[in-house]
Amino acid sequence: MTKDSAGEPRKTDVRVSLIGGVSLRVARDVRGQVHGLRLGGVQDEGPSEPGGPTVRIDAWGLLGGVTVRRA
Repeated sequence: MTKDSAGEPRKTDVRVSLIGGVSLRVARDVRGQVHGLRLGGVQDEGPSEPGGPTVRIDAWGLLGGVTVRRA
């Protein structure tokens, strides 16, 4: 875990796949920021509790989307 420019906790997760989606399960208070190039789109309903850390997801691939689910 590192800190961002505002001093908030932050973690970076890198995912690479040519065919198939990327799925990530995080805690309820975690904010997900998805970056990279995917042709399938991003599905993330956002954190259900305020005040959590941020996870940056770098997702690279051709087919399939990125899904962020809360535990």
